This record gives sequence, structure tokens and C-alpha cells, in this order.
Amino acid sequence: MASKKHFSTGFSLVEVLVSVVVLGVGLLGAMSLLLASARTSSEAATFTAAVNLVRDLSEKARMNHAIAQRDDASNGYLVEGWTEGAAPGSMGLSCIASNVACDAAQLAAWDMREWQLRVAAALPDARASVCFDESPWSDAAGAYTWGCSGTGRSLVVKLGWTGRGADDADKPASPRLVMQMAPGQPQDGQHGS
Repeated sequence: MASKKHFSTGFSLVEVLVSVVVLGVGLLGAMSLLLASARTSSEAATFTAAVNLVRDLSEKARMNHAIAQRDDASNGYLVEGWTEGAAPGSMGLSCIASNVACDAAQLAAWDMREWQLRVAAALPDARASVCFDESPWSDAAGAYTWGCSGTGRSLVVKLGWTGRGADDADKPASPRLVMQMAPGQPQDGQHGS
């Protein structure tokens, strides 16, 4: 009598468990990549909104350059250390109606108030400074700073907000965006273009 050997085809329970573990690890990796991608996309959208806000204010200041180039209290665009929780600038006149006559200083104050409201709505925990600064982009260590020298020809916007990522809590509270808004008056007898 001949013996017949039966070979089992299919998977054993151990093989199935190993494949489930490998699949689970792969799915967890894919989920973490998806979450990191969503966080990065959200932060990029916030940064784009900040750049657009600064660009908008810069265009308004360039249209009202007689006020924006002044380095004194009559410059309604100057604000230091404004935070989202603080009240925006004084309401003054609403300069958008066709029958309202705003002078340049009133227009600057109105522009800044409207801009601060838009910044507060668009950026989480927003902070802003608009000031004249000789070296606005970094300190000796290469980091952005909130402080303004109050001198120089560059009217700059320093804008910061709280990031949505978990690692943002460890970062120092420094501006995330620093951009020149408009050139100021010439200093030391120089002539601007």
C-alpha cells in the first residue's frame, strides 16, 4: 500500500498574524505622513495669508506715502507690539464712503484699524509691529526680533502668529514674517528716488 502525503496549501495562523502586524505598521506610517502633510499645508496657507496681508498694507502705505514716510506721531501706520487681544486703532472716520472726505492722516488710521481687524481674523494669536528699523531682519544670532530702532529709512512690518504644529510651542516668540513696507524719508541729507 502506498502512502500518500497531503501537503496543506494556504496560510498558517502565524503568517496571517505577521502580515496583519506589517500592514498595521504601514498604515500607521501612512497616517503620520498624512497628518504631517495636512499640518504643513495648513501652515503654508497661514503664511500665504500673512504675506497677502502685509502686501495689502504695503500697497495702501505706498498710495499714502506722504504719511507713511514720516517717522513721527503723525504716521498712522506706525504701531509697535500690537497683539490680537488688544483693541485695534481708533475708529475715526470710515473712509470708504464716496461722500466722506478723509485727509491722509485719517486714511492711514483707518487703513491700520481695518488691517488689524483682518490680521486678527486671519492669524491665530497674531502680533504685529509696523516701525522704522535700521536692521529689521535679524539680530546677531540670525533670529528675527520684535524690537525696532525707530530710525532708518525702512518702514517694516513684523508679523507673528502661533503655529498649529506641536513643535511650535518650543520656538521663541519671534516674528515669523518681516518685510519692508515702504521707504522712509532720506536720512543725513541723502536724496531718495
